[in-house]
Formats: sequence, C-alpha cells, structure tokens
Amino acid sequence: MTDTPAPEIVESVDISALFGPDGAARDACVAALWDGLRRTGAVVVTGYPDADKVDARARVGLKVFDLPEDTRRAITTRHMAPENRFYYRGLWPRSPERLLQNDFYDVGPERPAPGPDLPGMEILSEPTPWPDPEPEPGWRATVRAHYAHLNRVAQAMILSIGRSAGFDEATIRARFEGDHSTLRFLSYPEGAAAADPAAGGAVVSAGRHTDASGLSLLWQAAPGLQAEGPDGVFRDIPVRENAISVHVGDVMTRLTDGAVPATPHRVLSRPGPRHSVGFFLEPALTAPVTPASHGQATGVRETYGWQLLQTFAARAQWKGVIADPDDTA
Repeated sequence: MTDTPAPEIVESVDISALFGPDGAARDACVAALWDGLRRTGAVVVTGYPDADKVDARARVGLKVFDLPEDTRRAITTRHMAPENRFYYRGLWPRSPERLLQNDFYDVGPERPAPGPDLPGMEILSEPTPWPDPEPEPGWRATVRAHYAHLNRVAQAMILSIGRSAGFDEATIRARFEGDHSTLRFLSYPEGAAAADPAAGGAVVSAGRHTDASGLSLLWQAAPGLQAEGPDGVFRDIPVRENAISVHVGDVMTRLTDGAVPATPHRVLSRPGPRHSVGFFLEPALTAPVTPASHGQATGVRETYGWQLLQTFAARAQWKGVIADPDDTA
C-alpha cells in the first residue's frame, strides 16, 4: 500500500511588517510576498491589521443570502428583476450559462465617483442597493467596515507588488487611489457545477478564469478554491483562520506590461453549499489602464471606464443595456 501524496498548497505569508516602518523586516515581507506570487501564482496572507475581524465580518455579510425571497428580490439587479432600476450593483442570481455557478451580491464604494462622459457610464457608478430590513441590526455598517478594511490591505499589497516588479510607487498609487472597487459575497448551492468540465476531468463550480481587477483578495468558508501557478499546476488555497488569499488581476498585468501575470484560479465542486467573499481592487473609472511605463498623454479610450464598457458590451446579458463605446464615441 502506498501513501497518497498530499495536495500541493500555495504559500502563506505573514504581512504584518508591510504595515510597519521601513527596514529589514519590511523588506523581507515584500520579498516573501513577491516570491510566493511568482512561484505559485497566489499566496495566503495573515497578520495584517485587524485580521482578527475578517472571519466574523465575512460571515455577517453572507447573511444577505438568508433574507426572505421578497427582500432578496428588491435588491436583485434589473437583469433578473425588471421592476428594479439598478443594473450593476446588487444581487445577481445564478444562471446556467455562467462560468461561475453562484449567486452573488456586489457592494460598491460608499460614494461612487463618476466616470468619463460616455453613454452607459452612469450604470457603472450606481450606488449599492441595500436590503430593507437588514439581515440583522448593524449589518450594513459591518459590510461597510469590511469594504474599507480590505481596501486598505489591498492598496498596501498592490504597491508592494508594483515596487517588486520595478515600477514607481506613485504611478501605481495614482491608478488605484480612486474609489471603484467591489466587495462581493458569493453563495454556491450544493453540488453546483459549471457546464464545461475542467481540464483533467475535475468537476468545478467556477471554471478557470482570471479576474479583471488589479488585485483580488479572496476568503472562503470551506475548501475548493485553487490557484494555477506559472508551472501549470493547480494548488489548493487552504482555509485558515482570519486569512485571505491574494490573486493578481488582469489590470495589474496590463499596467506592468506582463511583468506581473494574472492568477488563473477555479473552484472545485463540493457536496455541500459553499460560501466565499471577494474584494476586487479596481482603478477609478477615469484612471488610465495603459502600462505604467507609458509616458505619453492618455485619453478617454485608455480609461478603465472605457474598458469596462467594452467588456460588458460583449456579454449577452448586457445587450441593449450597454453599447460598445467605439460605436457611440
């Protein structure tokens, strides 16, 4: 009888020194974060400020899925609830054709900033629809605190990663200091499976993909999340107390001219229901998404808002709602 090899997992990094003074400890933390991302495509981070609040806040936020059906309907996007006026933020029920087989509820910034003057841009700067009544007293305040906390952590990490890749900190900061990021609560029903099986025969509830963000912070209540490293190996993201995993998004890859590759990841299907939370650090709608080394003046076509309009215009569920900006400019 032979022992079954233990599954490979991504590395864990204590990033407490990232929030401390300059010095050897901070330099070692920056190097560990960079090396872990380069080796396995993702890392699990611990030790950041107020980390002891992450599990509790995530579980409070996820109570949005326990609301009665009529309250859930009132915060569902217009795609599925035509009587509502909002399209972008809010609750998105699962649909069979999607690569990710989950319900999700999107929370945006408290005071959304406008984007470039383009048709459809007002949709991308919608306020978040909040459930009334709340799942429990103080729920909205807890969700807002969670958004602010994860935004602080993500901002510190993207500056660290940008510096490690050889880019000027001020340039990276300018792309992400605007407020357009997304906090997402996700619920996978028991046995949820995407229509297309994964390579190697794995059954997945979220197919292999990269995120469109600059950086993604992912929290999970149960195992299933895997990240693909540069070597093509999928590694498990372990579930650890008050820990989150870090994944590079497409925007950061574009800003660094490919020096920081986006992290492909997927979610394995599991027997029971699965809940998770993602924070997606995004540029402001008016921020350019050209490479950080690009020294020339940029126009509206280089903004993150223009990119989002193009992305959504190509998706079936946005037909008739958002037009390709190339067709309306």
